[in-house]
Amino acid sequence: MACPSPWKDIADKFFECSICLDLFKEPKQLPCLHRFCKQCLEPLLEEQAVTFECPLCKDVCKVPNNRIDGFKTDFHMKSMLQFIQLQKTFENKEERECIGCEEKLKVTAYCFMCNGFLCVKCYQFHLTKKMFVKHHKHLLALNDLEGKSLTQEKLASLMEAPRCHVHPEHMAQLCCCTCGNLPVCVTCTYDEHKGHELRDVRKVANDEREYLKEILEELVKRKATVFNFTDKINRVNNDVLCIVAETKAKWKKQYKDQTRELQNEKEKQKREFNRFKTVLEESTRNKMKELETEMEEKIREIKDEYDRLIKIKIRESKEKEDTKRNEIENRELKIVEKMNRLDAVMNERNKTIDEQQQRKLRETQNLLDMCNQWVNKFENLLTISSSVLESHNHWADAQCIPDIRAASEPLVEDIMKDIPEIESLSDITRDDLPILCIDRVNISDNVESVVDIDVIKGNEFLLTSIASTGSGNIVVSGRLSSDHSLITVINREGRQIRQNKIDKVKGSSLQPFRHCAALSHDKIASVCESNQVGVYNIHDGSFTQNSITTLFDDIKTVVLKYASSITTDTIRGHIIVGTRNIGSLFIFDEEFNFIRALKLPEVIKWSRDILYHKGVLLICDAESRCAYAITMDTSKTEAELLYELPKPDIDGPTLYPLSICKDSADFVYILRSDTQHGTGKCIITQYSQDGQQLLTTKRTEDGARCMTTLMTEEGEKLLVVTYRSGKMICYGLMPE
Repeated sequence: MACPSPWKDIADKFFECSICLDLFKEPKQLPCLHRFCKQCLEPLLEEQAVTFECPLCKDVCKVPNNRIDGFKTDFHMKSMLQFIQLQKTFENKEERECIGCEEKLKVTAYCFMCNGFLCVKCYQFHLTKKMFVKHHKHLLALNDLEGKSLTQEKLASLMEAPRCHVHPEHMAQLCCCTCGNLPVCVTCTYDEHKGHELRDVRKVANDEREYLKEILEELVKRKATVFNFTDKINRVNNDVLCIVAETKAKWKKQYKDQTRELQNEKEKQKREFNRFKTVLEESTRNKMKELETEMEEKIREIKDEYDRLIKIKIRESKEKEDTKRNEIENRELKIVEKMNRLDAVMNERNKTIDEQQQRKLRETQNLLDMCNQWVNKFENLLTISSSVLESHNHWADAQCIPDIRAASEPLVEDIMKDIPEIESLSDITRDDLPILCIDRVNISDNVESVVDIDVIKGNEFLLTSIASTGSGNIVVSGRLSSDHSLITVINREGRQIRQNKIDKVKGSSLQPFRHCAALSHDKIASVCESNQVGVYNIHDGSFTQNSITTLFDDIKTVVLKYASSITTDTIRGHIIVGTRNIGSLFIFDEEFNFIRALKLPEVIKWSRDILYHKGVLLICDAESRCAYAITMDTSKTEAELLYELPKPDIDGPTLYPLSICKDSADFVYILRSDTQHGTGKCIITQYSQDGQQLLTTKRTEDGARCMTTLMTEEGEKLLVVTYRSGKMICYGLMPE
């Protein structure tokens, strides 16, 4: 009757080498606790000089000085394999060569001191002769297996204690804890291991078991967290796919609606022309008949004059027709141009959101790979630990458990770390398509509302920037004191929702004026003039930032240099930082990874405010008091000057451009003042969608410093905020 295996709950592949897929032969154990046959591992080390990557978990471990022999032989695994081989031999009643005689008979027992099988006669000889008395407690008989009385603990007691690693002719009596629990003999205590910590193997093994049990308890507590994290990642992946699908569907509907509206407008123009032509032709025919009748009634002498008049009317009719045709054709060309732009925007948006989807899925896949690696290491560690603890082999515990503990400590540290927040990975651009069918947006003549913002009224607070996002909230930022900047979230009534006070970089001589720009539905990109770029979540107030001082250090200049403005490319998730006195812009991604610097045309010295708009960058330059459009070609390191935005025709000196924004129909607005900080007279200038035509000039509140647009249930609004008085003025934007 076969004896059940003491490792019956361990999968068969646990005893197989993952390289040769056979039972281990001379198993070598790596620091990560994975093991491989010596002959399988050796070829993989041939070209590795210093470090080696585990074929299973990819952990990097140091290659010992004596190469393959420097890795520990896993004799716990060897003992398990030895037991399996013994069990199979007894179960199958194989004929094996007896070590006590030359007859090849069915084996009855195995002597662990002789390391060989015994037939019935030789087994009895072992039991009856005094010379083999010491062998008795190391004999394994067939009836032990058939009676199911053999346990791992009893098997461990049958095995002979290991030999001293220095004096193999001696049996080991102690464990050297100083040298990793090596087995040593008494002679070593006066020689190689003199002065080391030497302990009884049973005490060492018991202590190691207790340490391991504590670690396993902690790992088991964290197991649910790791597996739940995998489910959480899968849910975020599903959210990303759903958001992308919903956003594309929304864009597709908007695209169809605008296309249908533009097509209707085109058909309307055609019908108008056809009606005009029909009426004109009918009118001309009637007039010609009248003239012909009149001509017939008059004398022949004046017939030539009437012929001349007829030709004049035909020519005038033709000229009117041509004029109207040209007018309608020009309108149609504009409509076709809008439709082409809408197609281009739609294609670009689809391309960008697909790129965002792939990037988000790659990020979640990396997290999932990390989590799966934790799970694989965790399960491997539990399997090895369970098998070691069940064996109750003191020498095996003393040798194996320190390695298990060493491998488990970094795993515990990884799992004990805070699980990263991944919900933000589903934050994908969901703004609407630009409304291209609007030909004009009027700023309301009267102010719709004026509200007080208490935070701006502080004695030291100096306002520098305002922004809004799709969530409907408003963000103001500026300098709170000489050592702190401030980001505050408010609603349309000026009431504070959330506020963050941010310390200035230690040692910086620059003032902490902070600028902001919308990055996504609920995130704001921010830059401080003490050269820190960050991202602020308006819902929970979380804020992360990174110093970019080294980028300025690389630029040689004797004048003051710092980050002076910020804008974003919300489609690509890029953060664009304007500067003063270095002649360049800096571009980052959402994780603050530096993408590239863009050199500006020499005419631009101080980027007071910037706006990424339809593939170009609009810059308010405080040095020249002008606003410019430059290229944003990602394949080039230098920007080209496209044009200067027209200045308003007013008396007095040229006004400073302080703040720039755009509405949902892509019309551009610039706030201008006769002082650098907006403490004097201020006006708003409105430009065409390409920024090349000045459409409207409007007087606004003195002391205005910055502005933005906000989409509300009543329509889009233009918000203007004053520098010190703490007023937010709201104008309506009314499309035609």
